[in-house]
Amino acid sequence: MSSIKMMGGALALSMAISSVSYATEVSLPDVSAEIYGKLNYHAYYNENTSGTATWKSGNNASRIGISISEGGDIKAVGKIEVGVNIDDSGSDTFSSRLAYLGVEGPLGSATIGRQNSVFSSVTGATDVFNVYGSNADQNQGDRMSNTLVLSNTIGEASVSSMIQMDGADGNKDIDKYETAVGIGPVSVGYAKDNNTEIDYMAISGSHDLGDVAISAAYSIKDNAGTETKGYEVVGTMGNISLGYGEIVDGDSFITAGIDHSLTDAFSVYAEYQLEQNVSSSEEDQNNYAIGAKVVF
Repeated sequence: MSSIKMMGGALALSMAISSVSYATEVSLPDVSAEIYGKLNYHAYYNENTSGTATWKSGNNASRIGISISEGGDIKAVGKIEVGVNIDDSGSDTFSSRLAYLGVEGPLGSATIGRQNSVFSSVTGATDVFNVYGSNADQNQGDRMSNTLVLSNTIGEASVSSMIQMDGADGNKDIDKYETAVGIGPVSVGYAKDNNTEIDYMAISGSHDLGDVAISAAYSIKDNAGTETKGYEVVGTMGNISLGYGEIVDGDSFITAGIDHSLTDAFSVYAEYQLEQNVSSSEEDQNNYAIGAKVVF
């Protein structure tokens, strides 16, 4: 092979590697695929009900995903997202998070696959911390497989509904369903597990008071007439957040955190949570965490 051909081949290979290594968005005719993710690592000290604990460190919900969207009034959409353990033992680097596809148009969207709970988007109004918080939320799931989600937005109003059909023998045809409705800063939700007959209800809202943003959520789990109620209120000013949550007639939680950006993508954080146990036989728990993350 001549030196000119070798140089040409090396140049072509170098250009190909460069395009793969540094591209975060792939464009095809009327289709785009965007790569996104978060790398998050933390160290934490969590006490147990006896008041003893040790410092530990490890991965904190790192993930990477690809979001696909087609151009046009009626377009195909999809997402594949996996959890990434950035400090694993060498055998469990990836775990399932989201994987769905569907279509979006003027009348809304319809997607199928493994998706985020639409009900937990209501209680998630107060989910602002990196490690702690949201201990009083009453949800039937976070991400669920075998689901169909229908969503639509008109002005300030939005509505989303989810049904789950897992195909398991002996279960109902529709195993779970959820609905969430939002009007401006207020959202309400209802969910039901048809196999266990457990109902969930929630309401949440947010409001800006000058330099302080306030969010609150209240949720109920009804299991054959036995209700578990929980609420949380969070205030954020700049990069500092303070929250209080309580399971009614149960444990309560005071959470504080600071999240400071060092660059556009890189930030560090520190958090504290006091869990006040209602049982006199259990010690209150002090929990501390520090960490760093890169979001892209």
